[in-house]
Amino acid sequence: MGRSVWQSPPWHIRRTGFPEAWRLVRLRRTRRTPVEVGLLDSGVDLKHPYLKDLLGPGINLLSPGRPPHDEHGHGTHIAGILAVAAGALHRERAIWPPPLRIRPVKIFDRRGYGRISDIVAGLRWCLEQGCEIVNLSFGTDRRCSEQLAETIRLLERHGTLLVGAAGNDGRGGGVDYPGSYPEVLAVAACNRRDRLARFSSRGPEVDLVAPGAGLFSLLPGGSFGYMSGTSMAAPHVTAAAALLLQVRPGLRPAAIRDHLKATAEWLPEIPISAQGAGLLRVDRLLRAEV
Repeated sequence: MGRSVWQSPPWHIRRTGFPEAWRLVRLRRTRRTPVEVGLLDSGVDLKHPYLKDLLGPGINLLSPGRPPHDEHGHGTHIAGILAVAAGALHRERAIWPPPLRIRPVKIFDRRGYGRISDIVAGLRWCLEQGCEIVNLSFGTDRRCSEQLAETIRLLERHGTLLVGAAGNDGRGGGVDYPGSYPEVLAVAACNRRDRLARFSSRGPEVDLVAPGAGLFSLLPGGSFGYMSGTSMAAPHVTAAAALLLQVRPGLRPAAIRDHLKATAEWLPEIPISAQGAGLLRVDRLLRAEV
């Protein structure tokens, strides 16, 4: 089942324009080193064959000294979406060498629980490692600590783009933290019919929408499976930003956010509070730059 899906780009990758973006990156790439992407999550299946060419050194903040292996599945699923969106799966290699390198930061346990202090420590580790983008596919509806807010501002000042999930609270809930911070690009979720996913949070802090309903991706143990959530929408935007940095290295976070929003596609069936600037269109993003 997994093999047939990966033989061609899945629907959510085609809908957001990644195949055309891969072609444009191949034509106009100005850097040969991967964009360092911090992935704060439950870790990653470090032995998954589809990820073997994409992983860099990571850290396990729950058990220091141990590898950031994924005991939950969420982080591996996000890493798989990053991999296929970047055109860098080892069986496909639409872009080679890979445009990004995933730096797994394990902050959530086997049940998916974590602490704000570990999020802060993970962000600071990403800053020390020189990560240009950090993917934050998680959230809480409770206001976070000032320490977290200041750490996010610190990464912004140092040129690190932060991409977060809007949240899965549906119509009754606003955008989760840390996605609601102005320095974090908050991503809501749509389905394959260009409708808002019923679980997707909404609010004025939403910046973009990307596919996040029923996505097929990697799971620990070398396997595959489906998950839904704004968590799955966010890595599309992270991968798009990494491709942009391949042709425009050195762009500051505010400029990257502006480019992403300026090239989005408006979806008439979704209110502005639920889609922000619209649907991610990385093909338009790269065409505007090359």
